[in-house]
Amino acid sequence: MEDVGSRPNKKRRINDASTSNHADISATHGLQSGKLMALQRSRELLPIWPGKDAIVDAVKHSDSVVIIGEPGSGKTTQVPQYLLDAGLISPEGLIAVTQPRKVAATTIAARVAQERNAKLGSEVGYAIRFDDQSSPETRIKFYTDGMLLREMLNDSQLKRCDVVIVDEAHERTLRTDVLLANLKRIQKARSAEPNDKKEGKRKERWERRPLKIIVMSASLQAERFSRYLNNAPVLYVKGRQHPVRLFYSKTSQEDYLDSALRTFFQIHYEKEPGDVLIFLPGQEDIENLASTIKLYAAQRPMDSLDVAVRPLYAALPVAKQHEAFYKAPQNTRKCVLATNIAETSVTIPNIRFVIDCGLCNEKRYLAPEKGPGIERLSPTEISQSSAIQRAGRAGRDGPGKCFRLYTEQTYKQLLPAQIPEIKRCDLNFAILQQKSFGYDIEEMDLMDKPELNAVKASKTILKILGAVNQQFEITSVGKLMAKLPLEPHLARALLQSKENGCTKEVISIVSILSASSKVFYDLPNNEDREAAFQARSKFHHPSGDHLTLLNVFRAYDEISEGVKSSSSSNGQNGIGRGERKEWCRRQFLNERALAEATRIRDQLERACQQASIDPKQSCGDAHEPVLKSLFRGLVHHTALKQLDGSYKAGELPIKIHPSSVLCDKKPTGLMYEELVLTSFHYARCVSAFPPAWQMEWSDSLRKSL
Repeated sequence: MEDVGSRPNKKRRINDASTSNHADISATHGLQSGKLMALQRSRELLPIWPGKDAIVDAVKHSDSVVIIGEPGSGKTTQVPQYLLDAGLISPEGLIAVTQPRKVAATTIAARVAQERNAKLGSEVGYAIRFDDQSSPETRIKFYTDGMLLREMLNDSQLKRCDVVIVDEAHERTLRTDVLLANLKRIQKARSAEPNDKKEGKRKERWERRPLKIIVMSASLQAERFSRYLNNAPVLYVKGRQHPVRLFYSKTSQEDYLDSALRTFFQIHYEKEPGDVLIFLPGQEDIENLASTIKLYAAQRPMDSLDVAVRPLYAALPVAKQHEAFYKAPQNTRKCVLATNIAETSVTIPNIRFVIDCGLCNEKRYLAPEKGPGIERLSPTEISQSSAIQRAGRAGRDGPGKCFRLYTEQTYKQLLPAQIPEIKRCDLNFAILQQKSFGYDIEEMDLMDKPELNAVKASKTILKILGAVNQQFEITSVGKLMAKLPLEPHLARALLQSKENGCTKEVISIVSILSASSKVFYDLPNNEDREAAFQARSKFHHPSGDHLTLLNVFRAYDEISEGVKSSSSSNGQNGIGRGERKEWCRRQFLNERALAEATRIRDQLERACQQASIDPKQSCGDAHEPVLKSLFRGLVHHTALKQLDGSYKAGELPIKIHPSSVLCDKKPTGLMYEELVLTSFHYARCVSAFPPAWQMEWSDSLRKSL
């Protein structure tokens, strides 16, 4: 037996381990006093509670503080409340708390609102892309790290923020690293003395209020964060970690899905009660294993426990994500299939068994010495730090077991920590946003500097997109791109649609592409796939996937309008969503994705109006203006057919993904949204274009490369 909850010695410990109740995921207003008392007791039982005064004192007397808190310590929900209750912010001030993932931002905000007996969106709120639940009364606000960066576009000094807490900083996402560099810059600016009396009066109201930065992490990178924040004090919070027994595979597993399936049912039939958490690389693996487990569970012996399969990944609709946290029904074992989203950001109650395949999906940027690079998503070995975090999820409620589907020797050869995103992802967004702030990424005080080739490649892409000129000065187009809540290539396509007279159509396509889940969901068996193909074929467009998505959205709009008209004429209310869901079910479409895309479109229409773009400008059924607009944003994501019928993106051989409308076609040129690496490099969301279009941009490309 091995206890994975070992603790470092060189930290200032501020508490002793204890026990706690788990966070609920719903926020309610006006809880009965008994429930409020129970919530307060659960807060007092958290391991972090004895260190409350020490945390408040450290923040009072230091500009920056590093808090290392083990899983289960309560740091994420409690630290912002301690600071608010201690009066460390001004009457109009705000405590901003960032999370790498939106599921964490929304669920934690709901929990904190519940603990404070507040309606979500009042004293406690959140902001994720295309969804803001907050008000002028909000004092604790949870953000995704990218959303707080976007806030700087309108408020470069974060005037309202008195404290910014960067949680899960050990994940080292690109946006987290860029956010920390900007926070250091803002902190320095707000602490600087004014140059003259007039400036001093202007600064008196807010700039003289120092910005407090708190970095919180569940891993042991305290010294690095402390040095980076000018030797900030480090507080260590002990968590609640029971022993976890580790089991390794005797030999390497070639098929980790089959191995996970066998391990799960071995646990299910032979082990004691308790829910199971299975870590898998991505959505496709989760959906495939979920359908297989359900198939075998339906054939279980009558006297055995039932199985409730609950997926958990970033692209899953929020309501579906929440189901992973609900208690399983009586006589049922819950099986949660999750990506690395479940490593540290959120806590799932009653997990006693963890099955770890040892892989995660990771973006890698292939940056050549010259020209634009290519980003791909591929399964990658996790780090030792991630393996420890995963195993620890089995020890939150009691002694647990972790089954690693790899050998002990393989574990010893893993990297100690994942490579920071800034050293392996494309930098298009980061460079453009910093340029809009007036800074170059090479000059920023980052924890890790990006690779030079990656910087050059992203600069080339931004030149191709017209976001910067040859002297790398941001253009008027680049400024508009930075303001839109979209990835740079989608923002460029949307701006081009104004010139091509098809903004209404491009906004719809971009909205679907920005939704957190796919419109065409995967299906578990061949019979369903055939039925889905027949139902969906009516939407297919000969040009490819982008206009197929537009056809789907148009049909969804027509159904929605028809339901509204019918409900209005009959004097009925509240039945529209159900009818739309039924229509989507018959077409094998993800209604939640379309409903989310509708909300995104509403926001993008408002953003267009602010940029003096008419969001209702339409080209009707003409498809060339739409494709030309998309091509302007995807000109660096193109491939041409070779003499042997294959495709190359630059020098990289690629194939059209089997899910594409064009999978059995051979267009001369194709543009795509992303590359996914499985057995081959596959292009997803593909549309055809004539090579003549690329010739139109050849001069621009040659100048940029």
